[in-house]
Amino acid sequence: MTTWQVVRWWELRRLPYNAILFVIGIASIFAMEFFAQKVNSAGDAPELETGLTIVLYGLIANLCYTLGWIVELIARRKDKARARLRAKKLFLMGLWGSCLLTSAPFWFGVVFWMTNRSR
Repeated sequence: MTTWQVVRWWELRRLPYNAILFVIGIASIFAMEFFAQKVNSAGDAPELETGLTIVLYGLIANLCYTLGWIVELIARRKDKARARLRAKKLFLMGLWGSCLLTSAPFWFGVVFWMTNRSR
């Protein structure tokens, strides 16, 4: 593969990557708010500053994603075939890690609910 083919391979996967993280992130935020409201039944659940947080998280996630093809291009200097195999694994590991991190608000909501439900 040429340098531009490597970049293209990664960039063709960026939109699905972002779509997956978007769906998980929105669902996770709604779940966290749901759990917070269950604990604070009086309606005084804390307001979340989500707009700027979502934009910043998306920017950081995409910067990290870009590191994928940069790392592959650097690794290709030594062994192109091995770099390609590692890139595929790197993509999947990055996707799974990003999904786990993006679901963090859900897990925080669950923990918050479990530790405060006796109120």
